[in-house]
Amino acid sequence: MRERIQQFLAIGNRANWCVFAIFAIFIFGKTLLFDHFAFRELALQSSFAGILSKTFLKIAAALLFASFTFLLRDKRWLILISFLIDTWFIANLIYMRNNHILLDAEAFNMSSNLHGYFWSVLIYIEWGIDLIFYGLTALFCLVYRYITKTTRSWRAWIIVVLASVVLRLAGEAIYVSEHKTSFDVLPFARERREPVYGMHFPTTVANTSVLYSPVYILTDYFLMINGIQPERPLTDTDLQTMTELDNGQSTDTLQSPLIIILLESLENWVLTPQIMPNLYRLTQSDHVFYANRIHTQIVGAPSADGQLIINTGLLPINAGGTCLYYGKNTYPSVMSLAPDSTVCLLPHDLRVWNQTEMSPAYGYDTTICYSDIDTLLFQKLNSLIDEGMQYIQCITQSTHAPFVSEEYSRLPLPEDMPWVMYNFIRAFNALDDGLGYFVRKLETDSLLQQFTIVITADHRILHYEKRCQMQQYADAHNMNMCPMDDCLPLIIYSPKIQGNIHCTDDAYQMDIYPTYMSLLGVENYRWHGFGINLIENTKLRFIQENEAYILSDKLIRNNYFCQ
Repeated sequence: MRERIQQFLAIGNRANWCVFAIFAIFIFGKTLLFDHFAFRELALQSSFAGILSKTFLKIAAALLFASFTFLLRDKRWLILISFLIDTWFIANLIYMRNNHILLDAEAFNMSSNLHGYFWSVLIYIEWGIDLIFYGLTALFCLVYRYITKTTRSWRAWIIVVLASVVLRLAGEAIYVSEHKTSFDVLPFARERREPVYGMHFPTTVANTSVLYSPVYILTDYFLMINGIQPERPLTDTDLQTMTELDNGQSTDTLQSPLIIILLESLENWVLTPQIMPNLYRLTQSDHVFYANRIHTQIVGAPSADGQLIINTGLLPINAGGTCLYYGKNTYPSVMSLAPDSTVCLLPHDLRVWNQTEMSPAYGYDTTICYSDIDTLLFQKLNSLIDEGMQYIQCITQSTHAPFVSEEYSRLPLPEDMPWVMYNFIRAFNALDDGLGYFVRKLETDSLLQQFTIVITADHRILHYEKRCQMQQYADAHNMNMCPMDDCLPLIIYSPKIQGNIHCTDDAYQMDIYPTYMSLLGVENYRWHGFGINLIENTKLRFIQENEAYILSDKLIRNNYFCQ
């Protein structure tokens, strides 16, 4: 036995095996750290077989990457490789904190969205966690100084690669035996998701090492740029359901002028007399409906998904950005019913969220991009109204992460407040100051008082850890705030609303569309959405949220409303 071991070690010198072992241990340790930070909730649910499967897969990945130590004469290249692996881990953690999934092909396809929003990623960096990975690389550098000269060994590399393959197959076999299903190795792994604590993880990547995910990204990206999407045909049951939701008529036009205002990242807990006095005053006015517990339903493209839900009453596709794949679709949008010109005011250029295609798809004849502060946006909105425009959507930007607004806030706040909370509150206070131009016009302008005005948020913001920090600070200082309550507000002004109506029931974004459509005098339009009319205060839903997600995904992929 000893002779056989000596013969084995003779394949490559001892220094080679020493470097390999050290590098493999470092990679394996970093993978464990990553999974702890990214999937600790999943780990709590894992069975012994699940843990064993994932361990085999992680070891296989570590062996595969460490095997290249046998091919590099200059081992200093390992430092660069380690640095790149660290960067990949950190990028995935940052992306997960915002989107609740690992980096995928979709993320790289949406790189144009960083135009003007690059610094928004700052809010999702956890320096105390993220720098640990670079710290381990620095430790490896210290260990490397004491490694003797090594040589290249193709035989050793082949042996290690084969060992990696065997361990990966073993891990997959354990996974298959536990889940009684085939291991997902096909493209479009991102299309198959399972909910975990309100988040969605691609099944494959969640059960293997993050180091394997570039393989899926490359395959997905190839299919993506070639326009290949999974087929999801509408079943007879789906079509039967649509006979109840789609009356097949499209004869009506809007009977009331309409303004839709999407306030970036607005959450209900900041809608207070102190932080947003102008908008709060509007919620207490006559002819106003106010719902304070709207749950977001975005999936892969936050702002774009919010715009889709509010304009069309549809839900996004189950994975990825609807706006990126289906911008050429025909959508049942409210603005397509406008008898006059429609305008969309955007805070960015048309490249962001593919507004080049999506804005016309929602029925907007003209799209005006602005790069100024939101105060000027509301001044522009008022001027469009004075010019006779009656169908307008505007989207704000100053409250986008990291919430460092160029607009001035006079709201005094404690200096020891967490910086995210400090910036978040002041940004919305400044936004409200600009919104005051519009609220004051509504209070005094008899023409504007004939409009139906929808004010809501495109999506919620902030990840769980940041919310906990903010809530802890609020509780410690007896502040009447609840950052953990991430519901969106909905404010609708309409001359048809009698008095002031407050709704405190839990509702969904898909309920916004049918609620304001009921106020617009539209009776024969084919599509009234998946949701319910919140003003009627009914709790009876024809279709539940999960069913609506599945059906909406199929409707969009099949361009159902093109018929």
